[in-house]
Amino acid sequence: MITHIEISGFKSFDNFQLDFAPFTVVGGVNASGKSNLFDALRLLAGLATTDIRTAFSQQGQRGDIHELFSCYSDGSQAKEMSFAVEVLVQRNVTDNWGQKFEINHPRLRYELKIRREESEFGIELLKVAYEQLAKIDPSKDCWAERYLTKKSKKIWRSIRAGGSNAPFISTKKDKNGVDTINIRQDSHQGGRDRVSNTINQTVLSSVSTTDFPHVFAVKQELAEWNFLQLNPEVLRMPAKLDVGLAESVGYDGANLASVMYRMKMEDPHSITEVSNKLCSFLKEYRSVDVEKDEANRVYMITLENTQGVRFTSRVLSEGTLRLLTLCVMLYNPAHRSLLCFEEPENGIHSKRIIQMVDLLHELAADFSDADSPLLRQVIVNTHSVGVIRRVFSMCQYKEDCDVELLWSQNRSRSFDLKDRRVNMNATRMIPVDRNPQQELSWATETEKKICLAEVSNILEKGGQGDE
Repeated sequence: MITHIEISGFKSFDNFQLDFAPFTVVGGVNASGKSNLFDALRLLAGLATTDIRTAFSQQGQRGDIHELFSCYSDGSQAKEMSFAVEVLVQRNVTDNWGQKFEINHPRLRYELKIRREESEFGIELLKVAYEQLAKIDPSKDCWAERYLTKKSKKIWRSIRAGGSNAPFISTKKDKNGVDTINIRQDSHQGGRDRVSNTINQTVLSSVSTTDFPHVFAVKQELAEWNFLQLNPEVLRMPAKLDVGLAESVGYDGANLASVMYRMKMEDPHSITEVSNKLCSFLKEYRSVDVEKDEANRVYMITLENTQGVRFTSRVLSEGTLRLLTLCVMLYNPAHRSLLCFEEPENGIHSKRIIQMVDLLHELAADFSDADSPLLRQVIVNTHSVGVIRRVFSMCQYKEDCDVELLWSQNRSRSFDLKDRRVNMNATRMIPVDRNPQQELSWATETEKKICLAEVSNILEKGGQGDE
């Protein structure tokens, strides 16, 4: 679970920071920077699992490599981009070799800087300029104080006293003045150093076992982030038997039938739960199932309506398939991390918006249940008045709310860049404030009041069910 992010030098972000709730909704007009936040998260996930150039060129990343660095009014671009993320990781982690480890410090902060450099042959290179992973001091953990109950201490507090306070990954200069990135083992015994300007991947991405458990836990957290951009044509397709049973639904909805069949084999009641949940939304249906079609070598999803007529996924509407996907994710125990969903209202009738938002909210972790083992989280971006209205009502009328509504805007900024002054349109995401006493270092009281007034005006003009 990501709880805080800071970004500079990436696309429209400069000195940007933001806290996340278990369920966070970012509203705003087109071109206000909503999608850029998802692009930043997608890049971080890639940098945690692969080399730098591959991460910058991965599927779903919008723009060429040079276009991902911030552009200024004089035509120049940032030479460096920096990120910081604070996370709450799962207490127990398992690597690909079956080794298990219990994490002592689940609250961790990871910092990363990527720099553009030119080789002696005039070729632009991307290098890791700085990397750090450290514990978050519990006495200064404002996010935990706000969102985690006393009953959930075992989720985030250290369980063993003592140990070093030194970062698990750190960047420092060696005796020759060269920047060196060091990774240490939790036991203080062993570790390794890497010269920063000679490596083409993050230290985080190089760890594949629980020999460095806290580093591995953060890598696993970032690697498991999901980015949904559901394609109705892909959702309608049956899953091929030859591919095997999938753990999770693909970003475009691929393997939905395969995931459902695995769930059915592991626990037949899970498909009953999926069926009951979907049919509570869509009263015209009474059951959902998935079958193995040996003749055609596929897994096929079927729905039965109240008249007993059966339909396959090939003829289902986009809205029905989208709601089905969310129901499957809700009851899929393999889904346990962050879900980023861009414009979830697409294909959903306005009368189903409330149900869809409530389902997304249910997908997020509920910290009032101290025994809940899954640190699920949902971040949505939207320009739907219907979605914003529903989330706005959640924030206004629910005490100890685990929901955050943010409003995204682009604002002109002027600042000094070495020997010149430049401008850029920088993204700001301001909470639609439900708590006047809440202190936010990146948002002034005036900004919050203006933001609340703007959103209230949009909702007033939007009308019931308007998109």
